Amino acid sequence: MPLGTFANQTEVKCTAPLLDESLFSKTGGYTSGRYCGLGSFEDGTTCCFPCPIQDWLYPPEWKSQLRVPNYLSLLSVILCCFLLLSFAILPSEQTHRHYLSVGLLFPVLFISLSFAIPVSTKPSLCHDAITPNDMHSDISCAWTGSLVTLGGLGCVIWVFLRSLWLHIRIFWDRDPGKRFKWGSLVIGYLLPFVFLIAILAATGFSYRMGQTCLPNREHALVTFWIWLVVFAILAFLLQTVTTAYCFYVYIRTLRRERRSSAVNSFERGRARRKVENWGNVKRLFLLQWRNILVSIFVIIGSISFFIVFWTQDSKIGTVFNDPEHIKPVKTWIICQTLSKGDKNECRRYVKDFTVDQSAVLTSLILASVRSYLLPSKNFEE
Repeated sequence: MPLGTFANQTEVKCTAPLLDESLFSKTGGYTSGRYCGLGSFEDGTTCCFPCPIQDWLYPPEWKSQLRVPNYLSLLSVILCCFLLLSFAILPSEQTHRHYLSVGLLFPVLFISLSFAIPVSTKPSLCHDAITPNDMHSDISCAWTGSLVTLGGLGCVIWVFLRSLWLHIRIFWDRDPGKRFKWGSLVIGYLLPFVFLIAILAATGFSYRMGQTCLPNREHALVTFWIWLVVFAILAFLLQTVTTAYCFYVYIRTLRRERRSSAVNSFERGRARRKVENWGNVKRLFLLQWRNILVSIFVIIGSISFFIVFWTQDSKIGTVFNDPEHIKPVKTWIICQTLSKGDKNECRRYVKDFTVDQSAVLTSLILASVRSYLLPSKNFEE
């Protein structure tokens, strides 16, 4: 049954809180981000849900909770700037700076800025009553969306490069050398900008959830999300193999030591070399445990960021804009129309087609606090 039939006894074509799409401009803002297709009259009237949709899905305290990652990001920006300043002023012997750590610091700063900017700009999430703002209609959206792209993709790319460096040093017992260094600098600094250009050309940014813009639905999987996950998974696999190898060397060395008293001098020499090998692996592993922890944290944060926001965007977009999938949300919409838009009364019906607010807030906080785990002592050649 079309939801518009609820308006048969009213003077307006769409019952509250639904709004008539024909009353609003077809240009300006992210028009594809409207939540329409909620039923129409025989005359073609289309009813849309008000913007921002997140105000209807989550309780009143949601807005104040969104400020938590914003203010955490302010502290993160200060910390990143302090680290960059110390790297620039202090001698390398004191800071132990390394190109892989400095390279990761910049995308962490970018993603922190993307959450810190809304604190001062207080952006308007909507272009009109049914249309979210996008990068063309709101300058804050353009900046935060670009910084999220550079920061998010930059973090997983640099973590992948760090994991690869550590894998070569420990698993293959090789010095990555100058070629790896210059290749890492080119890939780490240029590749995020290549993805940014692709997103600006094919996808764009808009306010999807929260006060920081994210890539629009169109082509976002190809231009942004899939690469975020691919680099995170590759880094995780390399980190897992390297860590497993360390445990393997430790167990092997432990067994050699137990049998060393019952073997001849030749075999003792071989066992001694194995012990020395474990000593080198142990020394390098202990030096890099902070970097390993940062890598794991960034990987987990990136994958959770993808799962939460891609799932949220897919669920809401499919349910609201596809008549074939409107059934799961129909009860909630009917409740809204009958109660004249009582958010609290109808909020209990949103659980089946949205991501829990605690999951959304956790993923935002994880993204905003990455700098807090940046190691004070970095890679050593």
